[in-house]
Amino acid sequence: MIDVRRLHLLQVFDHHRTVAATAEALDVTPSAVSQQLAVLAKEAGVPLIERQGRRFLLTGAARVLLQRAPAIFAEMERATSDLTAYVEGNRGVVRVGSFSTGISDLVAPALARLRTSHPGWSFEVVQAEPEESTEMVRTGHLDVALTMSTMDLPPVGEPEFHAEPVMVELFDAILPYQHPLSTRTGLDLAEDLADEDWIMSAPGTAWYTCVTAATNQVGFQPRVVHTVDDFSAVFALIQAGLGIALMPRLAWTGLSTPHIVVRGVQDTARRHVVALTRAGSTAEPLLTAVREAARKVPVPSVGPFAAAG
Repeated sequence: MIDVRRLHLLQVFDHHRTVAATAEALDVTPSAVSQQLAVLAKEAGVPLIERQGRRFLLTGAARVLLQRAPAIFAEMERATSDLTAYVEGNRGVVRVGSFSTGISDLVAPALARLRTSHPGWSFEVVQAEPEESTEMVRTGHLDVALTMSTMDLPPVGEPEFHAEPVMVELFDAILPYQHPLSTRTGLDLAEDLADEDWIMSAPGTAWYTCVTAATNQVGFQPRVVHTVDDFSAVFALIQAGLGIALMPRLAWTGLSTPHIVVRGVQDTARRHVVALTRAGSTAEPLLTAVREAARKVPVPSVGPFAAAG
């Protein structure tokens, strides 16, 4: 591989024509110039200098190489400028991973904002569920992971990682539009929902674990009649009047589905959303923008979530 510093020396030699003048221009010894030109020829794999009497002349290969020199030096200047901008917080390239609802409700709005406030930054979004996010950050496949406080998150104090809180996401009750509880403005987890038919994901999943931890805390185990993982399937089952669900708030934000209502619940489940990075890294400016998006996440309305179809 060609050293750009030696390429610069070759460019200076081409301008001054002699080893002595080149050495004087670069404030080095003539022997250092000769030595570095010889090393450059080895790096290039072809002779770059030929001697004619007391004169040293550039070979055709050297001329070919020097044709590329201005473009190479310009790219190096741009790279240096980019690094300076990065250090000053004005430029960066970040690969961010998130669970699906985090992408739609937090990451996407955050990146839309950053396109205006931080135009020098570039982001690549990768869907990554909590169970895989930590390893993807560890191996460098992600720079930042928007994840949740599940058993897959590194323990507090783990020296390899750094976690910043983003939001506490509450779970809300999703009910069929004609459900008797749909006229209520707020529900009690134990008193109102213990005897309902529940729709939930399979045991062992983050959603199931979070909800059952909350229900067990208030004294009951949900009667799960439908087991699904896809949120759109959950809404379809609720629309059909086949059960209720306690769902994370980001799952229904922005939804416009008829025949269902959303209600806040006392003693509800909750999960902590965090931004995970490698130790020594920073989640900024993404973290600030994501937190701003989190503050705009709506809460359940007093009336029906969507008009009956």
